[in-house]
Amino acid sequence: MTDPNAVDVVRRLYAAIADRDPDAAATCFAEDAVWVLPGTSAIAGTHRGWAAIRDGFLAKLGPLSGGTFRAQLLDVCRGETYVVAVQHATAAHDGRNLDITACQLMRMEGGRIVEVRSHYSDQAALDAFWQE
Repeated sequence: MTDPNAVDVVRRLYAAIADRDPDAAATCFAEDAVWVLPGTSAIAGTHRGWAAIRDGFLAKLGPLSGGTFRAQLLDVCRGETYVVAVQHATAAHDGRNLDITACQLMRMEGGRIVEVRSHYSDQAALDAFWQE
């Protein structure tokens, strides 16, 4: 079973994202963590290592959304190998609107996130919103 503190790590990550606090978010990840975001948008791709996750993904959320991006953590489920974070994400900027749910499939090791694979309720809407 995953570490019992894994749920707390996920909650801390979402709080850090809400607070736009990359230093707090960094404490949730292994240095060599990988975050895979599907699609064709400016945030899509396989982000390898904390610096790539921070700079290639998280740091873009504010500027590309005009500071309107919000990810509300709805639920966290801990299983044998993975933790699943269910979120509701919203943003509105430059005439574009985002209102989707997502599941972030997270693998933990040593009390840190080592892998995230994102799954969205409407991939086309996500890609359309996050264009540069």
